[in-house]
Amino acid sequence: MQASANMQTQSVSLNLLSDLLEEGPQVQDYNFLNEFFNSGYAKDPTGFLAQFADVRKRIDAFSSPKSIAGFCYLQPYGYAGDFQLIDRLYTNYKGPGKAIQRWDDFAQSQPAAQAVRNRKAYFINLLETGKPDKVLNIASGPCRDIKEYYDHNQDAAMVIDCVELDGRAIQYAQHLLNNDTRVTFIQQNILTYRATRQYKLVWSAGLFDYFSDNLFVRILRKLLACVEPGGKLVIGNFSDENPNRAFMEGGMNWFLHHRSPEQLIDLAKQAGAASWNPFVEQEPEGVNLFMHLSNPDKMAT
Repeated sequence: MQASANMQTQSVSLNLLSDLLEEGPQVQDYNFLNEFFNSGYAKDPTGFLAQFADVRKRIDAFSSPKSIAGFCYLQPYGYAGDFQLIDRLYTNYKGPGKAIQRWDDFAQSQPAAQAVRNRKAYFINLLETGKPDKVLNIASGPCRDIKEYYDHNQDAAMVIDCVELDGRAIQYAQHLLNNDTRVTFIQQNILTYRATRQYKLVWSAGLFDYFSDNLFVRILRKLLACVEPGGKLVIGNFSDENPNRAFMEGGMNWFLHHRSPEQLIDLAKQAGAASWNPFVEQEPEGVNLFMHLSNPDKMAT
């Protein structure tokens, strides 16, 4: 069903879109839906979330573990943005049944989902261009990025230490990597983690999205100490310009701390990294930001 282009999104409730919600959107509905979600959320965030909670009771695409939105909402591993959800985004997963598949098509087509896939490509590019000998990967998740890197660089001597709290994520990644001995997993909470060596590259794809500013600064200080002289720390964070925030928070129950480039650099300075030349890049969608910090200490000779 195609939504009427002349609907006034400011005055339409989700209940009036029941057919579209139940059948699932087609490509021609995407722009209307995004405008509707963003307008409704901006106007009345609490009411918008309440309406989506009601929709979730009636429509499998928002409550079934077989769908992108439903899986994210249910949080089967006890936290948002878990390793399996991220790998579903990496692999362009689509669930069964017409309505779920249509909603998964919608979710996977959005800039936020593409930004997650671009984040994988961004990390692989860092590995291929920088060729660091030792890498620390914080909250490593499914490790599909590492698999793809080694698949294309089978003789690479690079070793990667992955800090990951969820043992199920570690098992998933080990299976995906076929227990590659170049990858070592450290099952530990980043709050208590203590590195035993320094690294040429320290990478955190999405963990900082879940941190308050105070915790961001605290963990950043810890990771700075993990970077060897002349090495680099790169932190990913969703932009406050994310055009899919309404759908993520309302439809998926996926809440992040969105930040601007200026906020990221300010947090780096609060962590004592002003001399690390912090700067921010972004992937092609402009949704995922990456703050780079370079250890100014020279390598020992």
